Amino acid sequence: MKTYQQYLKEAGNVHLAYYLEAADHLDIEYKILVKGLLADFKYEDKHWYIINTVIPLIPATSTTICKRKHLTNIVLAERGLPVPKQTVILSPIDAIKFYGEYKDIVIKPTQQLGGAGITILPQNEEQVLKAYEKALKETQSKSKSKVIAEEFIHGENYRFLVLDNEVIGVVRRKAAHVIGNSKNTIRELISTKNKEREDSLLKPIQIDNEVTLKLQRENLNLESVPEEGKDVILRYNCNLTTGGTTQECMKEVHDYYKQIAIKAVKTVGSKFGGVDIITENISKPTKLVINEINYNPGLRLHYKVNEGDVVKVAIPIMKYLRDKEY
Repeated sequence: MKTYQQYLKEAGNVHLAYYLEAADHLDIEYKILVKGLLADFKYEDKHWYIINTVIPLIPATSTTICKRKHLTNIVLAERGLPVPKQTVILSPIDAIKFYGEYKDIVIKPTQQLGGAGITILPQNEEQVLKAYEKALKETQSKSKSKVIAEEFIHGENYRFLVLDNEVIGVVRRKAAHVIGNSKNTIRELISTKNKEREDSLLKPIQIDNEVTLKLQRENLNLESVPEEGKDVILRYNCNLTTGGTTQECMKEVHDYYKQIAIKAVKTVGSKFGGVDIITENISKPTKLVINEINYNPGLRLHYKVNEGDVVKVAIPIMKYLRDKEY
């Protein structure tokens, strides 16, 4: 078998590379049609395409609902699934009013990728206004509904990868963080961590305003020297693209959460998706919210785990595409 690095060189795309590896494992023929973007797969008289992270199990209606976060919220709430309070904000005044009502809030684009344009827990009206402008700048929405405000839910963040009637992978997502050693500053610890992330083909931890504000809330700054073993959380956003890490945790997960994730994907009309759930205890039924559903979930979360076993989720996905009618 080839190494992942060889598949990556061939595919020109980190996500496609996992699907190529799975194809070889399952004796599926493949051909790269556009390097970095599009691959053709064939098994006997069946063939299908994968575009970056998009596979054939995703209907157009589901894609639209999931891309527009406020539509996901509306659809899930309509079916009785737990979601945070959310509203489209059309002006800075709307943002201020939502902040006044809920205090702990998130402001983000209605459409975005990789966490771009999200501000978590602005602390005053000035920060709320800046958050609104940031989201407006980063939104990919072409409609009037460009920015949403959402109630911030405290708890841990989990990604459930759903394939039809099964959850094939679960990871706990942790925000960018460093561990103190009583010697180095937070800035130096970030630099060391970023070298490790580069070796793992992950994007670096960005030092930005969100990091500065998060540290300030902990009475820290970039020149602080945290004590040995102190876990310093640098931001609230858990995305890998902003420095987050993941822990594989399938054995901890109560079936209650798996069934909710499966129902959520079915509710938006799909057979495949990445469901982001926030809860305080994944091992027993308790309060939760569905933060969003990713119609084209990246697979790195499950392959680049910092703790636990790597779950090669591309294999069951490709096996399903090879063997099932859809």
